[in-house]
Amino acid sequence: MNTHSPTSAPALIATCWTSAGDAAPLRPSESSPIALSDRIAAIAATGWAGIGLVHADLILARETIGYPELARQISEAGLSITEIEFLNDWWATGSARESSDTIRADLFEAATALGARHIKIGAGNADVPLPISVLTDAFGELADDASSLGIQLALEATPFSNLRTTPDAIKVVTATDSPSAGLMIDIWHTAKTGLSHEELWSIVPMDRVAAVEIDDGYYDTLGTIFEDTINRRTYCGEGEFDTAGFVRHALKAGYRGPWGVEIISETHRNTPVYEGLQHAFNTAVASFPNLSS
Repeated sequence: MNTHSPTSAPALIATCWTSAGDAAPLRPSESSPIALSDRIAAIAATGWAGIGLVHADLILARETIGYPELARQISEAGLSITEIEFLNDWWATGSARESSDTIRADLFEAATALGARHIKIGAGNADVPLPISVLTDAFGELADDASSLGIQLALEATPFSNLRTTPDAIKVVTATDSPSAGLMIDIWHTAKTGLSHEELWSIVPMDRVAAVEIDDGYYDTLGTIFEDTINRRTYCGEGEFDTAGFVRHALKAGYRGPWGVEIISETHRNTPVYEGLQHAFNTAVASFPNLSS
């Protein structure tokens, strides 16, 4: 697992949307219009340690070049971390659960074939959140399933979902002792729910933090909060969330894993991929203490 000290260069993952070009969550197709080989080359050329890929891109790769070739391209580019996403409806029943189980099998297959560091797990979109007990039971089963294959999960609370706050996600993750049950902590979601960075990193059980994501944004919300999260995120240090402060508190709390950089916005989608990746990388690095430019 990649680690770093507060004074060494961070291992940064270009999460799926950061390198995907004109692609976004919940479009009819979430697949990137950019060839995977071109994305891999651009990510490697702009300094990143890892790549993130969404389910639609993984299936396209499996059906064309195959996972062994994808793994070879990622490795030969010098990228040491692979992150995959995104699983929802793992608590559902009926047709929604059937679809979720199909995606689960696909993501588990990809994670095993690519040696993925973790799989990002979501909690859907919900006007009224489900009882925590429903999610707790279902996540325990999911974690046991993942553990049997040696797969790490990173569960993310989002303010428009069934798990709206980090404390809720902590309850779900700590209800099971499965080694696969971990947390994803994303500055955008914690800031939008009103958690200060100091408070956040004082309540998170560090042994359960599987992954961390950085970006930036604004405290006001335009449209729905979901629309805001896919259209108005900005580069680290260019919004109101104090990315450097978030990083500082995470390091003080003991986090030493890699950092996903998740830039999702209209502006980023319309920026040439290489240019966007380089700016996302440079602004993320600038958020870390004691690093020379």
